[in-house]
Amino acid sequence: IGGGWRFVPALYAGLLVACAFLVRLFVPGPDRTPAGSRTVKDLTRPLKHMRVWRFGFYYMTVFGAFVGVSLWLPKYYVDNYHVELRTAGFLAALFVIAASLIRPVGGAFSDKFGGRNVMLVSLGTSATMSLLLTFPMALHEFATIVVLLGLGLGIGTAAVYSYIPQYFPEDVGAVGGLVGAIGAVGGFVLPLTFALVINISHRPQAVYIVLLALSFYSAMFLAFAISGLRPPTDPLHDK
Repeated sequence: IGGGWRFVPALYAGLLVACAFLVRLFVPGPDRTPAGSRTVKDLTRPLKHMRVWRFGFYYMTVFGAFVGVSLWLPKYYVDNYHVELRTAGFLAALFVIAASLIRPVGGAFSDKFGGRNVMLVSLGTSATMSLLLTFPMALHEFATIVVLLGLGLGIGTAAVYSYIPQYFPEDVGAVGGLVGAIGAVGGFVLPLTFALVINISHRPQAVYIVLLALSFYSAMFLAFAISGLRPPTDPLHDK
């Protein structure tokens, strides 16, 4: 394509403009009536609950790890497996696609088996795959385990959001926004942390020790969460 990689952001910008035009043309206007009588203080009141910040920490673990690994993988493939950048991008895309497409499945599992149970499976999968990735291995083995890691993280991102309407049915927007923001912070911090641990350890696999520790701590935090934080009328999502 003419222009090489410089064509990609131009194409993306054009698609954004086209989407904005289509939204303006076809999407109905927002209905502000349900929250019309609520003040900013009312909308932000759920932020006083520790449970909200706990959900944010879980989301930072799964979604933050997803973003962080997505950003880190191309360089990791190039530096450690000496593949071309286009091959590294393709292999990294497999991780992104796996984690993205599995989210609806994670939501369905959360509705059926409970968000807490699905989160534990997700964090256990993330911890296990991260542990395996700390060992040197062949390219095809590494790429396969990375995809499995993406599946675990993708299921977890859906499981976290299944909590929100269960605990805060009247404040889904405010709580969901905060949880998403904390997850985004994790996506910003983790690549910097990866670089730091590599500089200290001089082992590229050390980045997955960070994910292992984060996943394990989150799983323990979830498993031993204070029983008083659980709603007594929601046995499915707390069993």
